[in-house]
Formats: sequence, structure tokens, C-alpha cells
Amino acid sequence: MTAILWVGRMLFAPDLRIREVEIARRIAHKTPVFALDRTEAVTVSDNSFIARLAMRRKLAFSRTRVIEQGQVTRFAMPVWPATGPLFNWWAAACNNRRVASAVERFGCGHVFHGNPFFFLPPKPERRRYRVHFDVIDNFYDEWATGIVGRSRRKFLQEAMRRADTLSACSHSLCDYAHRLTGRHAAYAPNGAARANLLDCTPEKAKAVRDRLGLAGRFVVGFIGNHRMAFDGMEMLLDAWLNARASRPDLALLVVGPGSDRVAGPRGLGPPEGVHCVGPVAPDDVPAYIHACDAGVHPYVPRPVTEDATPLNVVEFSTCGKPMLCNPLRELKRLAWPNLRFAEANPAAWAAALADPATFGPFDKDALQDAVATFDWSRTVDVIRKEMGL
Repeated sequence: MTAILWVGRMLFAPDLRIREVEIARRIAHKTPVFALDRTEAVTVSDNSFIARLAMRRKLAFSRTRVIEQGQVTRFAMPVWPATGPLFNWWAAACNNRRVASAVERFGCGHVFHGNPFFFLPPKPERRRYRVHFDVIDNFYDEWATGIVGRSRRKFLQEAMRRADTLSACSHSLCDYAHRLTGRHAAYAPNGAARANLLDCTPEKAKAVRDRLGLAGRFVVGFIGNHRMAFDGMEMLLDAWLNARASRPDLALLVVGPGSDRVAGPRGLGPPEGVHCVGPVAPDDVPAYIHACDAGVHPYVPRPVTEDATPLNVVEFSTCGKPMLCNPLRELKRLAWPNLRFAEANPAAWAAALADPATFGPFDKDALQDAVATFDWSRTVDVIRKEMGL
């Protein structure tokens, strides 16, 4: 049986709800997976120059070791992180040798590649393993012009061209891959653990509401990684402060890493209706979603958010919840009946949050038909087929 070397974003802790972990765990039921995991090194306390320098040193000067064995074997090895347009290609050459060594060590015939700034595989005729590139976001249109943008886009373009097969997590990213390379990328959208989400009992959801004192409130939920500069938390809380004056029954439930990043310093907590509970175990997420009456996705419109299929939206929609979102390109393209859009500014969001019609009735049968294919098992089937497994 051919094993797979999994080179994603180097984040692979088993308690993370991210695309590469969800897919790898399911593929590993049939094919051994060896996943590069540098979660500890890349999880920095702040984004300062000193913290980032320390992270780079930890990544480059560490030993190769197996972290955990199992269906997915997690391992660490020294890697050179991208260091800008002057050193991208040199760092990739160093990482190529590390990847080749890991392929040999673990007996892998395939490499799953989802990191656009780390690894530049040799051309197919110069290697003995197949490479599948998974396009999960569009960072490089952030810098449409200038040396940084041109260099990074060229690097990503070359990495995709050298892959044997491509997939992308949204229609917009399929278009993006074709625009950069002229190649077809299979549509493999972010999914949901549908069985776990739909089997969640009302008792579990009620237990969450009771524990947080949310009985009798209209609860709006925001679940994800809140450490990102583009997560929209500032705008959401500005809108919240204006909306709660006319709709005091509203409560905001924020779940995930960094959930109190903005609310805490502003002194917003349960007395104001804002509940930040931090990260929870993946198996507990369904109860938190079902504890909400609606969801929000305030990500700021920019290339990295416009082209994505957010887990937050897929999971709330799978549970049949209405959602208020910024008018992001991929979400407008999906046009699910539960999605409501407000312009990306606090005033528009405050008006939408205060208006009960925002989270009013919609065609739930049409929604379930639309989201039925957004299941991780279907996404895994697409990627397995593309990889020739």
C-alpha cells in the first residue's frame, strides 16, 4: 500500500478543525499518512518581529522526530520558512531535500502538498513520487503589484505547474488555479462532518445554553480561528454595541482560539451578551452550533477571504441555521437560501443584527439539497481519485 507524505501548513494537531487535518484523517482509514506537524513552533504568542524570528529559528534548528504514531503518523523535521522574495527559492531548495528524505524514510509514493510558500517539488521527470497540490486560499493577490506580490505569485504558479494533479476548495480558487497555470483543478470544497452535526441531541445544545446563561436569548454564533487580522471581530463588536440597544434579547457566542482577543480588552462579556468560550474539542462543536439560533461570518472582504469556502458557514448551514455574512465572492456564488448579506461596515451590520427579518424564515429543504454534497467524505473521494489512490 502506497503511503502519503502530508505537507500542508505544518499545523496538524489532532484537536484542530482545519481542512488538511479533516481530509488526512479520513484518507488514513485506507492509506497510511505521514503528516508534517510543526504546530508548536508556528503557534506564536504575537506577531512581533522577535516572535517571528524565534519561530523561524525553532523551525530551522530542530531535530527530525516522530511525534505520534497511528493511522496518521505526525512527525517534525527542520524546515526553512519562506523569507521573502530574495530567499524563497533558496529556502524551497533546502526544504525539497528534507521532503525527499522524509519520502524515503516513510516509504511514500505520494506527496499531498497544501503549502504555497514552503516546498517547490522537482519536475515530474526528476522525482519518484507523485505530487498533488491542494489550493486552499489566495494570499498573493493581496499584493497585486510590487516585488513581493510578483515573486510569491510566481513561486505559487511554479509549484502548481510541477504538481501531477490539482484540487481547490472553492469555485473561485479553481478559476484562480486555471488563471495562473492554465490547468484544471478538481473542485473539492470544504465540508462538514454531517453525521456528527445532524445527530447532535437537543439536550446537548440546551446544556450549552444553560451553562452559559443563554436561556430566553436569541443567540448568534461565530465559530472559527479568531487570531486572524481579517476575521472581522472589531467590526462585529462595533455593530453589536449599536444593535443591542434596540434588541436587548441578542446574545453573541464566540467559539475558537483567540475568541476574546478583541472582546476582552474592550470589557465586553456576559453582562453585555458577549460570551467568548475559547477553543473547544472538535466533538463538542455541534452542540455549540445547535445552541445558536443563527450564525455570523464577518470576515473582511479581501482575496484570501473572498475566494474561500469557510467552515463556519458550511457547518452552520448544514445545521439549518440562518447566517449573516459579508458579501464575499464565493458565498454569493453559492447563493444558499439561508445566507443574508450586509455591506462590510459596522452601520450596515448593526442594522442587520437589530432587524429580526435578517434571521427570518427561508427554504430549509432547498438549503439541505444545496449543502448535501458539502461533506468531508465526498471531498475525500474527489482528492483520492485525483491522487490515483
